[in-house]
Amino acid sequence: MREVLLSECIQILYENNFVISKPSLDRSCFDLIARRGNTRLLIKVLKNIDSLSSQQSDELCKIASIVSATPIIVGSRTRNSTMEDEVVYERHHIKAVTTKTFENQITGRPPVVYADRGGFFVNIDGSVLKRTREQLNISVGELAEISRVSRKTIYKYEQNEANPSAEVAIKIEEYLDVPLVKGLHIIREDIEISSREKHVEPNINDNIKNEVSGINSESTKNHQSHQSHQNQFEEDSFKSNVLDLFSDLGFNVTETTRAPFDALGEDKENSKNLLFTNIQESSNEEVKRKALIVNEISKLFNSHSILILENKDMQYKRIAALSLKELEQMGDTEELLNFLKDKNKNKK
Repeated sequence: MREVLLSECIQILYENNFVISKPSLDRSCFDLIARRGNTRLLIKVLKNIDSLSSQQSDELCKIASIVSATPIIVGSRTRNSTMEDEVVYERHHIKAVTTKTFENQITGRPPVVYADRGGFFVNIDGSVLKRTREQLNISVGELAEISRVSRKTIYKYEQNEANPSAEVAIKIEEYLDVPLVKGLHIIREDIEISSREKHVEPNINDNIKNEVSGINSESTKNHQSHQSHQNQFEEDSFKSNVLDLFSDLGFNVTETTRAPFDALGEDKENSKNLLFTNIQESSNEEVKRKALIVNEISKLFNSHSILILENKDMQYKRIAALSLKELEQMGDTEELLNFLKDKNKNKK
């Protein structure tokens, strides 16, 4: 079912002239990146929108903020029921919609109903409500009676301090004969970039199988657990060292744990200069594959990507790569960005 939803999203985006990148990596906080003009989307596709973890949502929001994109969830059901078309849901501060609602939104037909505790609600224009009621010489009490809410609630609607249910909004609109409901524009074309904080969440595997015969099982588990922690410590230490170097060069650095890239750097002098970074002690086919994916993602945002290795033992034609020693020799942000620009010219 999830693959069907993913295919539907891709088809909708293509038909509406979006450029798309599909990382195709397990456990990523997003499944699709799409761009059309100033509109940038980070999309997570889930059959059940309640399966999104708080860690995934935190990272998704963090990355979206840095790259000036809208995070959005596309799904088909909640934990308890099937999702309704033309209704906006929310999970961990991220809007969630069906593929139909998603398609209508990007074709200029925004939904008007949102789900919240207690049912379905709408946003209305309180100033229009108050002005129309007064022009028609309708009292607050009269309007409260026909809509079956309290006078206090009507006052709140007029001051935009509360929103009516969809049912109540229809009664008020029909009685006043005026449109009040406003569309929910869940996809924004320009998002102000806010400050970010590092989020470090090491992934330590303590469940290594014992494949060595003749050794006490419990002793082997303890040894392997210790080795796993040691390897993770060394990997985290190397990554931390690289991130510190990027910071010293002049980048605001955000580490990621649920994205195709390991860190995202933002030039302190020019926030438009973004750097997607993969950090690995040694290279292999999987590392190169991820680096190529991240390279494609960076192109979508007109930015840069780089692979940092402890020791670079070969040349990379399609990937910008540096050893730790080469990174240490970079003087500042400008020097590194110039290196990346030259690398991109040579790849053409």
